[in-house]
Amino acid sequence: MFVVKGSTSTPAEALSLSDLHLREVSDLQEWVIAHPEILGPDVKIVTVEFNLWESEGGNIAHQRLDVLGLDNSGRLVVAELKRESDVGIHVQAITYAALVSGFTEETLADAHAGFLTKRGEMTTPDEALERLSEDLEAGFDPDVLSNPRIVLIAREFPAQVITTAEWLSNRSIDISLIEVQAWRVGEQVAVTFDQVYPVAGVGDALLIPARRRVAQSQKTVAETTRAASATKVILEKGLLADGTLLTFQPTTTIGPELRHAAAAWVAENPARGQAVWRTEGGKPLEWLVDGKRYSPSGLVGRILKESAGVQPAVQGTKWWVTEDGIDLATLAYGTTLRDWSDLHRLIATIRPGEWTTYGDIGRAIGLPPQPVGTHIAGCADCPYGAHRVLTFNGLTSESFRWSDPAEIRTCREVLESEGLVFDPTGHADPAARLDADMLTARLSGPD
Repeated sequence: MFVVKGSTSTPAEALSLSDLHLREVSDLQEWVIAHPEILGPDVKIVTVEFNLWESEGGNIAHQRLDVLGLDNSGRLVVAELKRESDVGIHVQAITYAALVSGFTEETLADAHAGFLTKRGEMTTPDEALERLSEDLEAGFDPDVLSNPRIVLIAREFPAQVITTAEWLSNRSIDISLIEVQAWRVGEQVAVTFDQVYPVAGVGDALLIPARRRVAQSQKTVAETTRAASATKVILEKGLLADGTLLTFQPTTTIGPELRHAAAAWVAENPARGQAVWRTEGGKPLEWLVDGKRYSPSGLVGRILKESAGVQPAVQGTKWWVTEDGIDLATLAYGTTLRDWSDLHRLIATIRPGEWTTYGDIGRAIGLPPQPVGTHIAGCADCPYGAHRVLTFNGLTSESFRWSDPAEIRTCREVLESEGLVFDPTGHADPAARLDADMLTARLSGPD
């Protein structure tokens, strides 16, 4: 790193975090909490310093996980932090990855609620689960949840750690090594985070033999990711209306024995092969048999387990078709965008001094909160008033941007100028909130 002034460049002084008396928990960990993008794009912090592990048999362990994140595909991110080099950093991370692979929606909600509450924001497990679910592409899929990604952060990595990372990567374990380096620049200190493994361009040549051995495993991971992506596309673009009936259609990606077993089992009770598409909540398929919610892959797995006694990994979006015979994967990647005029009409009805949430608007037009927020954040045609759409707890959205570049006030400043009152913690007056029923009434009223 160089400090540049015109044509003059001066090397910055490289220091360790220890040299600067910076700590792993009070400093490095806090940086990651404040900037989860260090762990990768679209990562949300679930909890830190988690150490509550217990088996059904009553065995208890107290290993302390540094940071647990969740990315928007529903995949957990296990991060181990060291301010110096550590030859055993990978051993700890592998242990934590194995432990968190047993997390469920419920345990994640409890952990996130505890994390937020300890940091001064009283949160129930239900509220915590809603927060974790807000940005997910396709809800929580057990196949994805049980396959965590590992991120190691340290000043540098010994050869043992790099060798182990290579070996794990060859076996389809997603692992990244990030070096943290402090620099003194005059009176200030700068910190850089550089990913040193995997290295773009080099990994492909190094991993070819191993990829042949684990080709099927990698194919499964890729299919799971694409399935989650297809579901996200359908939800974001509003390509299926809430309540659409879908039919189970086995594909040739599995052997004929499994296909025949599944078809015969469904024929005994046609409801077993039918599900209703739901746009609200994490898992979009409501099975007619039990009324419970599943991801497309999760429900296919359940049907195969019930009919054939096995539960192979599948790309479930290819197994569910509309009445026109179009499967969800095809629907996701070959159709046009949703008509958002109903959303635009709703925004136009929100008066100065009022506010609503992405979730309330979603319920009024049959969509989950995430695509509503995504559309508002990127739509240049949304009418004036989009700043009155807040998060579920009445906070202004960090992603909101004014379409008018001349507007330099913050969203809250404009709302307050319109008469909306905020409490000292930044939450909008709940009495001024328009809920989904109120919005629905306005949508059905005169333009």
